[in-house]
Amino acid sequence: MLARQGLAPHTRRTGVEEIADAGLGLHAARLPSPFATVAARAADQSIPLELFDPAVRSRLVTVRCMRKTLHTLPLDLAAAAHAATLHFRERDALRAIVNVGHSHAAITAATAAVVELLGESGPLFHRTIEARLGAAGIPVMVTRLALKLAWERGTLAYLNQAAGWNREVRVFALTASAYPTLDTMLDPHTAVEFLMAAYLDRYGPISIRDATWWSALSRTAVAEALERSGVKLVRLFTPWSDSPLYMSAQRFAEFTVADDADYVSGVNLLAHEDVALKAYFETRRRYLGDLAQEAAFNQIGEVMPTIAVDGRVVGTWTWDPSTKRVRHRLIPGLLPAARRPEVRAAAARHTAVLRSGLYRAPDPRIAQGQLSL
Repeated sequence: MLARQGLAPHTRRTGVEEIADAGLGLHAARLPSPFATVAARAADQSIPLELFDPAVRSRLVTVRCMRKTLHTLPLDLAAAAHAATLHFRERDALRAIVNVGHSHAAITAATAAVVELLGESGPLFHRTIEARLGAAGIPVMVTRLALKLAWERGTLAYLNQAAGWNREVRVFALTASAYPTLDTMLDPHTAVEFLMAAYLDRYGPISIRDATWWSALSRTAVAEALERSGVKLVRLFTPWSDSPLYMSAQRFAEFTVADDADYVSGVNLLAHEDVALKAYFETRRRYLGDLAQEAAFNQIGEVMPTIAVDGRVVGTWTWDPSTKRVRHRLIPGLLPAARRPEVRAAAARHTAVLRSGLYRAPDPRIAQGQLSL
């Protein structure tokens, strides 16, 4: 599975969209994660910079979906993830409106005003939207609730226009304008079926508990979706869990004839909340082995930036903003001394890639015409 995603020296990927598709999205709850996720899988260090290319951005959309967290996905996967998870995200947005005592009529009117404004002006910062609607007599809180509900429903899209992974320039746009081919009205049952078939394909073998945790969908919804998908399943038992695991018969057949090279993914520095690790819950022993959860997960259940060697967690890494370099920490006793130079080399490569994607503010002297050549 890691090799298919590009997490092996001989299978590095050549484009951001290909990486996002192979991994079923880039986890985007923290600013560095999409860039670092791509960097771990890219064939060369220029590829993550595609995340700042407007043409590439037009074919990837960031939506709040699985487990109510942000993911950056190709449009077909985004449509499925959006529709499959809309019911509980919309429920939360509607509950917030009720809790503060605003009427649905006020939210509907504010939403219409937002749509009209963005249709005339194009993408805007939320503060700008609040100010302009405020001038028309719409309270700021009403505008914020309207923005939230419209985004959850897919009427609005969130765009980060920053030219660096360490900065956010968040604007809202009409989804129909920013992503005219994105289907925000996909049938929910079709969406769940599509999403779960994609998850099974990318991450199988998985347990049903893995699938319900990853998607935040019910056990019934997951089981019925897999049955409707028509994918022929293979049932497996592994050391990772007492529960049966499932994968497609096609992927199992590939596994049985895989070359030795397919089992050697080498050293990978995986991002905060990297999808390769976040895809599982019940069967995390596949990459943790006998390690405690705390070796890779923080106190609120987020997977930390980790170092994996041939699919096993052996340490963690952090970005040091003061020195602009990757610092790593290996768990004692897990990695033979002969392989530690590989980790140092991987950390150096990762440092170079992350440095290349940093936002750098323009020199004010250049902006003011004060620097002579």
